Amino acid sequence: MKKITSWIFIVVEALLFCAFVTMDIRNIDGENIVKYVAIALVGLMGLRAGRQKDNAVVTAALLFTMLADIFLILIGNFIAGVLVFLCVQTCYTVRFSFMSGKPMVGELLKRLLPGVILGGLATYFLDVKVGVVVLYACSFAVNFAHGFELQILKPSARHLRFAIGIFLFACCDACVGITNLRPGFFTEQMIRNAEVMTWIFYLPSQILILSTTDALSFRKSK
Repeated sequence: MKKITSWIFIVVEALLFCAFVTMDIRNIDGENIVKYVAIALVGLMGLRAGRQKDNAVVTAALLFTMLADIFLILIGNFIAGVLVFLCVQTCYTVRFSFMSGKPMVGELLKRLLPGVILGGLATYFLDVKVGVVVLYACSFAVNFAHGFELQILKPSARHLRFAIGIFLFACCDACVGITNLRPGFFTEQMIRNAEVMTWIFYLPSQILILSTTDALSFRKSK
């Protein structure tokens, strides 16, 4: 049954993906609702992962992702959305602690202390939006590096899927930064392209991360 449900989930997500990409490219209204349905399905699917601590942490991250996207794409509150995404990265920090055996407090401090210092400086000299982005980016940067470090030190299909998921997530975040911060050296067309590419990276990243839990199974039941 889990295998059938997993394939149905993938097919539905593929259809939603094609729908919102087409709507984005053709400037058809309503694409944000389709996007949110797609990401909400990933979060709800995560509830099937079970209570084992690794699964539970990823499920929490996916549910925080659902909340962050309410702020980002439905309400339009960028700062609140990024702060909730910081909770997502904190969940992944906890997961890395489980997977690597490193002390959780040390892993959290390694990410949050530089972020608080650099984010505070960015807020003081620039503005709050940039400060929040820097705070989030510091946490994500370490998680990004650890994702590939884990695959190198303990190679497995699950670790590889997670590393690729984190990589696509980073590509998505880069596009979000371009779209919202609008650097002066980017043309309007480049910013528009980044806006479209955001979700082309984002949804696959979340599905890959979900696939590292027990929520999805494509093996035959014994």
